[in-house]
Amino acid sequence: MSISRWSRWIRQPQTVPLRRMIYQIHLWLGLVLGLYVMVISVSGSAVVFRRELTRWFLPKEGLQNVEYPLTLIVLEWFVDLHDNLLAGNIGRDLNGIGAILFLIMVLTGAFVWWPGVRQWKQSLFVCHSQHRLFSWHLHSVIGFWSLLFLLGWSVTGIYFIFPGPFEWFFDVFDKDLSDFKRPGEGLLLVLVDLHFGRFGGLGIRTLWVIFGLLPTVLFITGVRIWWKRVQIKWCKSWDT
Repeated sequence: MSISRWSRWIRQPQTVPLRRMIYQIHLWLGLVLGLYVMVISVSGSAVVFRRELTRWFLPKEGLQNVEYPLTLIVLEWFVDLHDNLLAGNIGRDLNGIGAILFLIMVLTGAFVWWPGVRQWKQSLFVCHSQHRLFSWHLHSVIGFWSLLFLLGWSVTGIYFIFPGPFEWFFDVFDKDLSDFKRPGEGLLLVLVDLHFGRFGGLGIRTLWVIFGLLPTVLFITGVRIWWKRVQIKWCKSWDT
């Protein structure tokens, strides 16, 4: 991007052709991946309290004589849905591809979010606006405040399915392969804990449940934005 285009993107990003192209990528990825995102979003929130519920319903001793509770059966179904899309290894690989595409969608969304240097502060909150623009503002605000969560979940989701590239990357910086210690192993473990919200108590897990549902809200508002644009085009075509 040249200096003049960069300056235009800083001040008036809507006039930059690259932004329009990235917007189209973000839009169609969102529409194509929408149902997948909803499935991962809802199932992920459903299993946040998996450990606590398992301890609650299953005693520590005598498991062989205990009937597996229906609640845990449903919970494990959500786990399989979240991890493997109920399709075994094939579903797991598809889940990894979905995580990669989701990461691209998040990054393009972050690029499209930038409203210009004069308006970026107003884009941090949902202000009183025209009804037809409410979905756009809500989508933008939720996307901004959940950006780090979405990036973290997508990257760790890719790592869970395709760990090889991550391990190779950290091995590059490992000068002694005989000590069985990777320089980035601690970081990966932190990312895993962040993915599941395992680093805090009840408050953190509750927050993870709420934020885990935000991708579903983003999909719904994104569809509303797209549908309004379709309606506008139809109205213009009828007028002509």
